[in-house]
Amino acid sequence: MIWIPIFALVLAVVVNVSLVFFSESQMLRVVQDANRAFSLGRLDSTQAAETYISNKLAYLEATLDVQTTLNDGVIRTVLTSPATDLMPMSFMRGKFSNVQIIVAADHIVEF
Repeated sequence: MIWIPIFALVLAVVVNVSLVFFSESQMLRVVQDANRAFSLGRLDSTQAAETYISNKLAYLEATLDVQTTLNDGVIRTVLTSPATDLMPMSFMRGKFSNVQIIVAADHIVEF
């Protein structure tokens, strides 16, 4: 009986952190998809790529800062979100209040 609360707490911590990493992988997939679509001409501007990313990740209900640039034929997108916005359980948010999740991807323009 003594171990049950400790086991529950460890399990909750693992689930919380795992869901942050899962959200990060989803963010990376969407950023890469947007860069690829922009490089092929399916999206016509950096603003369209940023809007695409924001719309696709709206289900996360997180504060997202998306910046897409086009320099010398390379599309670069950087997506930043506070880690606390990606945590489903609020008991650990104080420990991660200063942690930012940053996802970046580059893609060469193909059109």
